[in-house]
Amino acid sequence: MRPLVDLVLVAAFLVLFVLTVRAEPRRWLTGVVLAGALWAATTALGASPLVLPWVGSAVLGLLFLGNGLRMLSAAGRNSINAVALVLGLAMLAATALAIGLFPTSTSREAVIAVVVLLLPGYPGLVLVSYVLYCLAYLRRGPRPAPAAVIVLGSGLVDGTVPTLLANRLDASAETWRGERALGHDPLVVASGGQGDDEPMAEGVAMTAYLVAHGVPPEALATEDRSTTTEENLLLSREILRARGLDDTGHLRVVTSNYHVGRAALLTRRLQLDADVTGAPTAWAFLPGAFLREFLAALTLHPRVNLAGLGVWIAGTAFLAYAVLPR
Repeated sequence: MRPLVDLVLVAAFLVLFVLTVRAEPRRWLTGVVLAGALWAATTALGASPLVLPWVGSAVLGLLFLGNGLRMLSAAGRNSINAVALVLGLAMLAATALAIGLFPTSTSREAVIAVVVLLLPGYPGLVLVSYVLYCLAYLRRGPRPAPAAVIVLGSGLVDGTVPTLLANRLDASAETWRGERALGHDPLVVASGGQGDDEPMAEGVAMTAYLVAHGVPPEALATEDRSTTTEENLLLSREILRARGLDDTGHLRVVTSNYHVGRAALLTRRLQLDADVTGAPTAWAFLPGAFLREFLAALTLHPRVNLAGLGVWIAGTAFLAYAVLPR
């Protein structure tokens, strides 16, 4: 009977996912619903309901650990890298302890395993939901004929465009050429301000790169004041408004593939009608970059995450009260 109930839950979650994506694909809720379907599917197959939290917490712990080790080797010792290492080790240790205790015969030890998993389990599940949201969004094809293409900047290296940023610019140039071939003429906005260690604004270098790669100057606009992704979008919108393009159709935002999920969340928050597409990223850079994006995305929903953590804690406390012998 239990597997049947779980299968019904899987079907219900998948239907809810389809309805949610159709209503608005730029919502983290799509990943939460998919995580619910995955959770129900694992229990339908006879696995413990703690398998998904275990996997999520282990992956998150490995990301913290790997990022800390990578940054230590590249940038030397500092407090941020040390915190990443400690968090990674703590999450992996807690997960290993929980897995080791849970299969034991006593209910007391099983509950201890659940309680030990409390701290890493919730962020692990949140990571799973965010990964699923990003994958679902990346699989969507963007709408044709955008009014403008906004390419988001990233840091320059010695005043030149590095590979990461070049991939974004190449993707935006390819988008522009594809639209021109279909008879459309979108404006391309190169968006990026000047960092303390940069000799020029990123937007200026990006514009020069696009001109050098065949995009005519009259098809380009430069935004050179932004310092964050949100400012990229807001200041680019100001340029579009000044040119009368802010209400002439949807936008295409081009960034790196690891950045697509958070950028899409921000376009929705800022009420921009936009599709976000991603350019490739080197595999060695991807885990650390995605971890930083995940942590930044968490700050977009502080109340929701606090509420979710409260539910997780309450559920754990109830389980401990119900199962532990008195």
